[in-house]
Amino acid sequence: MKLIIDKPFGLLLFCSGLLGIELFIIYLLADAGLLQVLLAEDYSFISRAILGIYLVASLHVMLVSYTLSIESNDLNAGTSTGNLRSNVQRYFSLLRQPSSESDDSSEMLIEVLDGRCRGQFRFGYVVADLMLKLGLLGTVIGFIFMLGSLVDLNSIDINVMQKLLTQMSGGMKVALFTTLTGMSCGVLLNIKYQLLDWSVDNLLDDVREHTYQVRTR
Repeated sequence: MKLIIDKPFGLLLFCSGLLGIELFIIYLLADAGLLQVLLAEDYSFISRAILGIYLVASLHVMLVSYTLSIESNDLNAGTSTGNLRSNVQRYFSLLRQPSSESDDSSEMLIEVLDGRCRGQFRFGYVVADLMLKLGLLGTVIGFIFMLGSLVDLNSIDINVMQKLLTQMSGGMKVALFTTLTGMSCGVLLNIKYQLLDWSVDNLLDDVREHTYQVRTR
């Protein structure tokens, strides 16, 4: 994994590959008719909301992977501080100042760099947890639909029972489909943000190595 991330825009290419695999899986589901069934049977529209949030969050992951790839490329290209286009260049610019020669100041600057890098996607974990909560909300709504159909049960007529079973199965579909969508999207999005978190850890380790090299010159 580190060999891929350390390549020019390696993180962006890796995330693009993951997105391509997801789009291919979505195509297979749509071709088999399963995606249409999911959207049609969930009349609570929670699954559509979860899929929409997941799409926006995935695009955000791509944007953050692009910015982190720029940080990594600037570090691997050298510690020259030309136009200070990245946080890494700003870090080495401050490190070279006379007031930042102590070890404590370098660690403080690394903490600032850490906060700025992770601050770009820290809210993503809240979004991933939100999708799980939306899935559970859909489960509750589905059970409400299913149990609410029992209110109209006034007789044991065969037609009434068939209508009742149809309504109950519809509520159960809402509960299961929203739970499946929320858990799947939440877990996948959490994995993506964990990948970004690991990339920041890898970047900070490389920054510490370059800091040592700069200090010992």
